[in-house]
Amino acid sequence: QVIGSLQTMGNASGFAITNQSPEGAMDIDANTGELTVSDASLFDFETSPTLTATVSIEDAENPISVTVNLNNVLEITVQDFTVAVDENPNDGQVLGNIQANGNGTLSYSITAQSPMGAMAINAGTGELTVIDPNLFDFETNPVITADISVTDGAETISATATINLNDVDEVSATNTNLAIDENPSNGDVIGALQASGSNLTYTITFQNPAGAFSINQNTGELSVADETLFDFETNPNMLATISVSNGAQTVSANAFVALNDLNEIGEFKYGGVIFWIDPASNNSSGLVVAVSNQFYSGTWGCTGTLTGATGTAIGTGAANTAAIVSSGCATSGSVIELISNLNLNGYDDWFLPSEDELTEIYTNISIVNATTIANGGQVTSQFHWSSTEINTTAATLVNLTTGVIGGSGKDGNIYFAKPVRAWTDF
Repeated sequence: QVIGSLQTMGNASGFAITNQSPEGAMDIDANTGELTVSDASLFDFETSPTLTATVSIEDAENPISVTVNLNNVLEITVQDFTVAVDENPNDGQVLGNIQANGNGTLSYSITAQSPMGAMAINAGTGELTVIDPNLFDFETNPVITADISVTDGAETISATATINLNDVDEVSATNTNLAIDENPSNGDVIGALQASGSNLTYTITFQNPAGAFSINQNTGELSVADETLFDFETNPNMLATISVSNGAQTVSANAFVALNDLNEIGEFKYGGVIFWIDPASNNSSGLVVAVSNQFYSGTWGCTGTLTGATGTAIGTGAANTAAIVSSGCATSGSVIELISNLNLNGYDDWFLPSEDELTEIYTNISIVNATTIANGGQVTSQFHWSSTEINTTAATLVNLTTGVIGGSGKDGNIYFAKPVRAWTDF
């Protein structure tokens, strides 16, 4: 920038600055005597309101003194801002103020920030605040920055705001899906809520149904508190809302517990009422007794023939029935004829139960009868035919009122019969 030119008489030349204060502030054109700024930073009113120089001129007897008086103008100064705060601040939390000076009214604005939308600034005071606490996450954004513009309307200057986040011990908990078979025992472990953090404690704040669960306050492990509530038919889906805290921070999450439906004695499934579940089948096979609004009664079958239907154990009724039919003893009016040809509730594989199978029905007769009635079936009592023969002329009976085992002539008397079939769910 040109300061001015030295005024001389005649054709003067050979201008040179022999000394100046401050040193290095000005230059001079040797031919014209034009003074220019050499170091703009030295032209500061607050530091050097007056600059001086001594200029020599070729063929001149005396040097010339030059004085430059600076005019004081309005200036803005601003400092970069750096602060450290804990992650996860509150919405609106104050981070600090941009420090700026000027003689006029200053206005502050954010021109850029990373990540976007993290901070806001007060246009009149330069106060920085949090507007999106979610962005103040150490694991995602350990350092947050913003470019700040400060202006007095005539001059604009920029500064950088740097927010260094402190990593704090955080608590997190995730909604967790758990499953358990229905009909567990009190104290059985269901599973644990998925949570992270240090020195955590767990508390159930809500549960449905009430009183179903208990929780280990140190591990978050859920267990059965009231086994009677874990019934698929009543509560197939259960819920516990769990509070997780480290003493400074608390969060909540839900544990969703789905019950696995098990086959149970007394359930109406597979065409009838379950009265026996094979203990070796992992709850996957067993026997049902028919539910029907008809009575099944008649003679056992032919007499004078040894059919080979001698099985008594659970699991032998179907083979007994097949042996009786193949021997030609499914005589007209007999329960063997009736049941071996039965098509009921979508199934046609019914058979006459063996002695032990019929005894097992008696063992569970109360629940079997209740389910039968609830599903529109007829209940029978007293003696019922089994498929277990005693000899060529007699077969076994079981009294479903008393549990007494007896026998009768195959074609001499009329008794009730209970159609039975085997089921599997695999």
